[in-house]
Amino acid sequence: MYARVVVYTHQDDKVELEAKARAGVIPIVSGTPGYISYGVMFDDDRVVSISQWESEEHARSADAELAAWVKANTTMTSETRITGDLAWLELASRTPEA
Repeated sequence: MYARVVVYTHQDDKVELEAKARAGVIPIVSGTPGYISYGVMFDDDRVVSISQWESEEHARSADAELAAWVKANTTMTSETRITGDLAWLELASRTPEA
């Protein structure tokens, strides 16, 4: 399993940026082969995008499409980009509540 992490800086209104990103990014990732998950964190003027993919090829393909969308639709600039093989990933087991 591969992960893609990108840290962006931005000057946009957070609420507007989040709405625009949800509308534009989710169709891209959900339509890309190998998609597993996608999440975003906001920290003041930074945005952290975290996604999981079945293979390196899938992660890099998505990275290229997402970078093009960001450039065309936001003022965000990439501070850090990392795409790599997850050494390990621990998920919590959940039991249904009674």
